[in-house]
Amino acid sequence: MSSLRDQLKRNKTVRGRRWTIRRNKENKLTEVKMIFDPHVYKTFKNSKKMYGDKALLKILNKEFKE
Repeated sequence: MSSLRDQLKRNKTVRGRRWTIRRNKENKLTEVKMIFDPHVYKTFKNSKKMYGDKALLKILNKEFKE
């Protein structure tokens, strides 16, 4: 996931791109998924909170301090 963090730092943010994250019982970040159609995804019953590029980058920086 650090390579994803590097990619988000290097490239410009994409408007409308959304991500979800999954954490384990110890509250450690275990998974990041890109949502291809956020409008459809948020209609699902068990949809998770979605984050934009900037918000995801903040989470990754906090989780994986250098």
